[in-house]
Amino acid sequence: MKKIFYLFAGVNGAGKSTLYSSENLNNDIKNSIRINTDEIVKKIGDWKNNSDQIKAAKIAINLRNECFQNGKSFNEETTLTGKTILKTIDRAKELGYELQLFYVGVNSPEIAKERIKNRVEKGGHDIKNDIVEKRYYESLKNLEEVILKFDKISLYDNSKKFKNILLFSNNEIFFKDNESINWSKEAIKIVENRIKNKEKEIKENPWRKKREKDKSKGFGRD
Repeated sequence: MKKIFYLFAGVNGAGKSTLYSSENLNNDIKNSIRINTDEIVKKIGDWKNNSDQIKAAKIAINLRNECFQNGKSFNEETTLTGKTILKTIDRAKELGYELQLFYVGVNSPEIAKERIKNRVEKGGHDIKNDIVEKRYYESLKNLEEVILKFDKISLYDNSKKFKNILLFSNNEIFFKDNESINWSKEAIKIVENRIKNKEKEIKENPWRKKREKDKSKGFGRD
């Protein structure tokens, strides 16, 4: 059975959990093991308690390690900041997981801050404004660095309302929103350049095209 790592990424307040909760996602994602430290904290204690946050982080690490050890598919939410998630992506790749990215972005950190403020008013957990500001730019920077490690990519803009702006799979773009979305420009350009480079390689080596075609049909796999 194929093992898949589904990563839901984006700055705090972008709408990762909203996307995960939507009915548009397939059952394979919903049936995979869920790793979300915010949800774990909610189950075991209080997000205001630093000790509970540390416990939740440890539980998440253990869950992730169990998935890797047993070759189980799992989905995880992340701001895509810090070294841990970058190491997790690399480890999943090394262990032969298919990597699927669902990235939710907004056009400014102010939008994220306002969403968090509204969440807190409804009893949700808070994140300080300076942390949101820092994570916003770090998350986009890391997106550009890791995007080519993923086999399937779905980018969503949630600046006003949710909309899919890129759908990429098997070195092919199936959908791209032609409207200019500021935060996603560089990431999309990186994906497009990857496709151009692949096409150039195939053009220069016709046998590669046949191998790629056979691979997509399941031939030549170990």
